[in-house]
Amino acid sequence: MSQNPSSLTKSQLLSILLTEGVAGWNRWRGDFLQNLEFLPKEQHNYYLDLNLSEVNLRGVNLTRVNFRACDLTGADLRGANLTEAKLYKADLRKANLSGANLTRANLGGANLIGTILKGTKLDGVNFSRTDLSQFDFSHLHLQNVNFTKANLSQANFSQANLNKSKFIKANLKIADFNEAILTRVKLKQADLYSANLTKANLTFANLSRANLYKANLRVAKLTKAFLKGVNLLETDLNDTELMETNLQQCNLKKFNFSGFNLTGINLSDADLTGVNLSGAILIGANLSNANLQNANLKEANLLGADLSRTNLRNANLLGANILGADLSRAILKGATMPNGTIN
Repeated sequence: MSQNPSSLTKSQLLSILLTEGVAGWNRWRGDFLQNLEFLPKEQHNYYLDLNLSEVNLRGVNLTRVNFRACDLTGADLRGANLTEAKLYKADLRKANLSGANLTRANLGGANLIGTILKGTKLDGVNFSRTDLSQFDFSHLHLQNVNFTKANLSQANFSQANLNKSKFIKANLKIADFNEAILTRVKLKQADLYSANLTKANLTFANLSRANLYKANLRVAKLTKAFLKGVNLLETDLNDTELMETNLQQCNLKKFNFSGFNLTGINLSDADLTGVNLSGAILIGANLSNANLQNANLKEANLLGADLSRTNLRNANLLGANILGADLSRAILKGATMPNGTIN
């Protein structure tokens, strides 16, 4: 290999990697490799199962490269262009991907233990079914990322931008989403047991059937979010924004919503037994068929609210504004009405 590396053709450069191995490649790579179009289109599947442990591909153009199931442990991929790369089930343990572009890359099932992603572009990446427990994604830009069925227990997403990402059926136990942007994310059937969502923005998020048991949503924004059938037992909702939120069929027994602005909220079919809604703003709220037995609605604003078929047995509505509210077929036995009379 006495030839000047700058005179080598692309195919010759590729043959160095494939015939001389990683050591040969690393000896001959240099600045001339910057922006090299590494993978010829006609060899789309060439690198399947290749051993590239500790290879130096820093700054190389690897657009659409197929490294499926390759061994890339300890690889130097800093600044590499891996747009739409296939890294499915690749071993990237301790690889350095700082500053790399992984836009729309497929890393499903990849091993990322110890992988460095500082400043990495990750929009549209597929991390489905990947073990990312305790991974640090804090402050990263992760829009449209697919985390479906991924293991993200104790992962750190603090202040990350996750707009429109998918976490369907993901394991997010004890994950940290403090001040994260989760607008329009899909968290359907995700396990968020004891997750920290303090000050997170979940506007338009879909959390249908998710587990939020003991989760912290203090000061979070859930405006227009969809939480139908969510487990909210022992969930901290203090100072959470819930305007036009869908909490249909949720268990909210004995929750304290005193003074909350719940304008346009959907609480139909919800269990609100013993809930405290004193002074709450429930203008245009949907409470149809909800269980509000023993609830405190003292001085609540129920202007135009739907309370049809609602169980208000022994509820306290003293001083409440029920102007324009629909109370058709509501159960009012033992309830204290706005004027102080008891049914």
